[in-house]
Amino acid sequence: MTPRVQLNEWETLIDELRRFGHSGDVTATDDQIHIDFGSASVELSRDGILQTGMALHDFTYDDTVAVIVDHDAGTLTVDADTVSYTFRRPDG
Repeated sequence: MTPRVQLNEWETLIDELRRFGHSGDVTATDDQIHIDFGSASVELSRDGILQTGMALHDFTYDDTVAVIVDHDAGTLTVDADTVSYTFRRPDG
């Protein structure tokens, strides 16, 4: 099952992103989650700002409400009214 986690479910989101970032360095606080994969990174703040960085592009979105985490596919997706963005974990 691919969880769709709302931003207001912060503790659940931390758990899911720790699992998603198992191959990286995961740091979680009361206000933000940061995953550093070396060649890529993901940062999500409690106020809805998502930032990702990879070798060829960066992405920032400031109205994140929910995140879809697909552990099997190694993807994290923001699907909102105005944007659909998928981050692929470097190790798949």
